[in-house]
Amino acid sequence: MTEFMNLYPKPRSFKSLGGSSVLSPHLKLRAIGDEAQRLIANVQVERRYHRAMKGGFSVKGASSAETAFEMEFLPDLQPQGYVLEWSNDRLKVGAGTEIGLHYAMVTLEQLVSREGTTLGHFRIEDEPSFPVRGVMLDIGRNKIPKMDTLYALIDKLSELKFNHLQLYMEGFCFDYAKYRSSFPEATPLSAAEFRELDAYARSRYIDLVPNQNCLGHMGPWLAKPEFRELAEHPDGMEPPIPLPFKLPPTTMNPANERSAALAKDLFDELLPNFSSEYVNLNMDEPFGLGSGKSKERADEIGVGELYFNYAEKMFEAARSHSKKAMMWGDVLAHHPELIRRLPSDVTVLHWNYDAPVPFEPHCRRLRENGVRYYVCPGTSGWSSIAGRTDNMLGNIADAARSGLAHGAEGLIVADWGDGGHWQVPAVGYPAIAYAAGASWQTEANVDELEALEEYVSARMLRDRSGTGGRFLLELGRYGRLERSTMENGTYTAYLLGRGLSDRETLERDTAIRTEVLKLIGGSGTPFTQDYRFDETESWLKERQEELNRLELEGPDAAIVRDELANTLRLIEQGAGLHRYIYRQGLEGAAAEREWLERLREQLETALSEFKRLWLARNREGGLSSSAAAFSKLLAQYEEALQE
Repeated sequence: MTEFMNLYPKPRSFKSLGGSSVLSPHLKLRAIGDEAQRLIANVQVERRYHRAMKGGFSVKGASSAETAFEMEFLPDLQPQGYVLEWSNDRLKVGAGTEIGLHYAMVTLEQLVSREGTTLGHFRIEDEPSFPVRGVMLDIGRNKIPKMDTLYALIDKLSELKFNHLQLYMEGFCFDYAKYRSSFPEATPLSAAEFRELDAYARSRYIDLVPNQNCLGHMGPWLAKPEFRELAEHPDGMEPPIPLPFKLPPTTMNPANERSAALAKDLFDELLPNFSSEYVNLNMDEPFGLGSGKSKERADEIGVGELYFNYAEKMFEAARSHSKKAMMWGDVLAHHPELIRRLPSDVTVLHWNYDAPVPFEPHCRRLRENGVRYYVCPGTSGWSSIAGRTDNMLGNIADAARSGLAHGAEGLIVADWGDGGHWQVPAVGYPAIAYAAGASWQTEANVDELEALEEYVSARMLRDRSGTGGRFLLELGRYGRLERSTMENGTYTAYLLGRGLSDRETLERDTAIRTEVLKLIGGSGTPFTQDYRFDETESWLKERQEELNRLELEGPDAAIVRDELANTLRLIEQGAGLHRYIYRQGLEGAAAEREWLERLREQLETALSEFKRLWLARNREGGLSSSAAAFSKLLAQYEEALQE
């Protein structure tokens, strides 16, 4: 593999044939058989080749003779597999399907873009480890991207050989005509826009799968007065441990027929806009299920049966639109008696986002019960500002290896929006690229961090300095400086989200957070931290110098640079807030006031930039909610200074 040029994901096999020659901008196509001719036409081989040669790829020194392109139909190859050989001025390609030929072209396009037109002779035989390789982007928590942002995402996924995309929805992210008047503040995607996205993704061999939660995570709907009575706990849920607040209603009452009717309304309007044969019903984390309005029914038949009865209604709603259902697997993990009852047309999405927690036990259980399933790790970008690199790498590698060992049919990496959806797109680039490699050829890519860094720099950031990939990975390691036991996020992001307080209140609230997370599967590890401001300050200075050295290109280069600069600014703000609360190196009222004024000034800039950069890529709806914590903290600074 060390001889194999700059290609990522790395293929199943590569053989150097010795020597090199120059690609010509002139192409002579030859199809061996009618089926090969059909594949060439449908994949638009000639157009893509010429676009590659002219559209930004260097043609300096290109051969004036024709490059022969010989396509052979090989029906016995794995459906997404291909053979690509370059020698003696001849490209030989073999594939048995359109998508296989498409992946051969993706490989060729990447090689030319990164190596130029002079290529060493080689033979590649390639196919994916997982038939389904995807990304799930959360658009249900505040941030709904503009169409251009989504098109750009689809392009990036196609270049990484992904073939699956979901846009997660739990609020009013789709313009449901029947319920539009209930969400006047929303800026959702329309039916026409989803149809356009579906066609765009399909043209790049990506299956855009509709996604709408329909049991848990229905908080935005249940917060509206007209839907409140559908909640399992309309007035909020008393937690099973003493807390100074009720948990807001997020789960619908499955015993109420109106809950299923609402969900069916949503699917009836959403699903006709997608060509995919699948739909993700979600149905995860139904907090408080069977303990409120449905308690009487749950006492009769059991919580597991209550859940499954509702799930069967949702499966039927999917079938009524000729769709196969997907669902998250967390409830099944707690009610294993339900696994054997799953219909054969249901795919379980086995999620886990914490690297120390292994995928293997539930993978093994699902395999032993003959259940079709995917493994779903995470980007670790949410509730973190800049990601959590070490957790991300461990989580995705474990998912890929465990899933491959136990027959998972797919790997989907989830990019959630918890904690305000503060992370900018570039924060997720390393995770998306790493998941692409791990799911394409697992063992060839999970340890190839240098190749990952090179790809992220060259193809995702378009950074001529070649250091951008490493910069992003290091950016996601600032959590090491916190020396914190914070789960599912970073202490810095948590500080910014909760605002200004005294040390005693902060430590009480972090203890409460640990107990709340324990309710939904957290470890319950007591919270500790040893956050040293001086070390963070030095780290921030080094990262700023690295950012200044990046040579970003592309239409969004300026935005990417500003997004990363503001990411550093927010980390610095969180570190400075910790310093103020703990009075580290601040002696006397004058020093405290001076530091508070500095924090206020910095946050004013960060908030202004946050809003500007949000609107450059995303719709306005959700911005005020996402920025609310910053606005609250700014007001707290003002109040403290006045005092």
